[in-house]
Amino acid sequence: MKYLLDTNICIHLFRGNYNLADKIEQIGIENCAISEITLAELVFCAENSKFPKKNFQLIEIFSEQVINQF
Repeated sequence: MKYLLDTNICIHLFRGNYNLADKIEQIGIENCAISEITLAELVFCAENSKFPKKNFQLIEIFSEQVINQF
């Protein structure tokens, strides 16, 4: 089964909330994807954050793993 992660789930994952890293590890990162809209929303959030460089790096690493998985 494939999972399409929304922006809120990605942000919670980045923050380490709700044991999402463990849950994604259980289902496999290869079974997860994000939409272009979610990617755009994550970039917008990073641009407006206190630590944009750090957040852009997180988004880049994460998006390389999940984009085009469907």
